[in-house]
Amino acid sequence: MNKTLSFFDKIKWRYWAAAFVLGIFLPFVLHITSASHVFIDLWFLIIINTLAAIILGSLIKANRAHWLLIWLFPIFFMIGAYFFLPKYGYYFVIIYLTTSYIAYGLTS
Repeated sequence: MNKTLSFFDKIKWRYWAAAFVLGIFLPFVLHITSASHVFIDLWFLIIINTLAAIILGSLIKANRAHWLLIWLFPIFFMIGAYFFLPKYGYYFVIIYLTTSYIAYGLTS
């Protein structure tokens, strides 16, 4: 039992779960519910995911996790954008990676 808990603690499962939910699961839900493009563009792509990128970048640095975890959310989002979002969603991958990196660097 301790080995399992140690494994999940070692891979930082919370960051993986947050990246999966925000990057793949939420775009899937928006796709199957036929959400309006205004909702997807304004609320999901700009506000919610940008705040999530800032929070994840800050938490990764504050918890002294490995810096490569910054790439989780943008990679999962790229997968979700490929399958469920309009093609211009790829540009937000760069924005989320940059935002996470800046938040990571500014956190003391």
